[in-house]
Amino acid sequence: MTESNSNRFRESLTIWPHRSLSPRGFALVMAALGSLAFCIGLGFFLLGAWPVIGFLGLEILVVWGAFKLNYRAAKRRQHLTATTKKLKIENVSPEGDRETTEMPTAWVQVELTPRDEPEMRSRQRRKIIARSHGKTAEIGQFLHPAETPRLAREVGRMVERARAAALRDEDPVAAEPVEGTR
Repeated sequence: MTESNSNRFRESLTIWPHRSLSPRGFALVMAALGSLAFCIGLGFFLLGAWPVIGFLGLEILVVWGAFKLNYRAAKRRQHLTATTKKLKIENVSPEGDRETTEMPTAWVQVELTPRDEPEMRSRQRRKIIARSHGKTAEIGQFLHPAETPRLAREVGRMVERARAAALRDEDPVAAEPVEGTR
């Protein structure tokens, strides 16, 4: 089998955390909070309690900082690439640092742990674990718990498609034309 045939199958999936508030929505929320703080501050100023204005400004600054940290965390990415040879899991931090784990597609196991869904009030969460030859990697650790089972099924199907493509490429009966007998 040639190298070009073995790399013919390639499927990729990119995962990132969901953020429901758009940058425009963030600006509107901050404008509303700033307007509210201004009105409250003006009221306290007119009553002679002008030091309250500094605390209102500090409150706006803390809310702004919390949103900025949240948006920074949303820059995390996880790239999954399945070929006939390997499953590559690449984690990209918000700073752009990359950490890559590669596992042979033929041996990788994708499992959801624990198998049974934990109770809503427990702090335990389900994890998607890819394992092969002593290596483990968690997939989608930053996703909402409701998204985890569906992602586990999708990653498992992605690996199965890569395995099926490898079997098609390596099957000598399927690769060679059948000659008729006389």
